[in-house]
Amino acid sequence: MISKTNILLFFIALFTFSACKKETSVTKQTVVDNYIYGVNGENLYQSNVEKNKQKTAEQYISILYANLFQNSVPQEDLIELAELRVSIGDKQAADELILNNFVNSGNVTIPSDSEMRADIDKFIEETYLRFFLRKPNAYETFELKKEIEDDADLTPELIYQAFALSNEYKFY
Repeated sequence: MISKTNILLFFIALFTFSACKKETSVTKQTVVDNYIYGVNGENLYQSNVEKNKQKTAEQYISILYANLFQNSVPQEDLIELAELRVSIGDKQAADELILNNFVNSGNVTIPSDSEMRADIDKFIEETYLRFFLRKPNAYETFELKKEIEDDADLTPELIYQAFALSNEYKFY
């Protein structure tokens, strides 16, 4: 006769061997055809009419710094400049002082006069995209190109300053 111990061992062995199955994993091959590098895409405006929100002091200064230096503003400088801008009653005068300080620092990424005059159309389009996040219309391109061609004293620094102090630049 079969003893209770043998029956118990039989069921333990049955559960042990039947419960342990070798799993076969299905390997999926993923083909990546689109790499994402964490760069934020910018929406281009069709015209300046779409911009209806005024930038805060912090936004204006940090965007201005990024446009001129192609780098982010240090946090301490941003706080100090934003407080300075708010404390001065005339915001336009404060913006001019901050802008002149940035441009005269010598570290600004601005094309040279010869680069600007070598391909004026390219300079105009890049400047509009850089400051206004939109392409210029035909009239804007014509007028600015005419100004650059007619005035030998008009430098990229002056054009950048004009764009940075414009009403359109202060809105998003």
